[in-house]
Amino acid sequence: MAHSLSPPPDWLQPATGAAPGSCPLYHALASLPRRHRQALLLARIDELGFAEIAQHLGLCPERIETHLTCALNTLGQRLRTGSAQASAWYTRLQNPAITPSERIDFRRWLDASPSHLQAFHETELLWRSLLEPSQALLANGAKLQARRKASLGRWIAALTILMLVSWLSL
Repeated sequence: MAHSLSPPPDWLQPATGAAPGSCPLYHALASLPRRHRQALLLARIDELGFAEIAQHLGLCPERIETHLTCALNTLGQRLRTGSAQASAWYTRLQNPAITPSERIDFRRWLDASPSHLQAFHETELLWRSLLEPSQALLANGAKLQARRKASLGRWIAALTILMLVSWLSL
């Protein structure tokens, strides 16, 4: 059964001569929570896989799928496109850990309603349209590095020095 797709939303069409930082997608991307934005930028610009993103950000690979799904879902909500289910399926399909059974479940979901196909199509267009705004965001100083976690050793050393200084001042 053939499904017809509606034309892409206006915000997906690049504005002629407009600066990348002036489009709604750029602003939506810039307003994402830091971890979601970092995972999305690493996946979209650097084309890193889940394991590489996880290693770069110091997270487990399962969290990367969650961060990417949340990022796509948030962008979709702000731009009124796609759906939460489409975002979850799009991200899951990119995960190398997807099983054949899950692929069958995706196909069933897709075939269940023309609106599912439309939402998935819009989510895919959203993902593909992220490259230029992502590059503009990086050019404007977005950080991809994970924050360094203070180690227990650093805290103990600082506390020891503080105690030593207070003891010497007595």
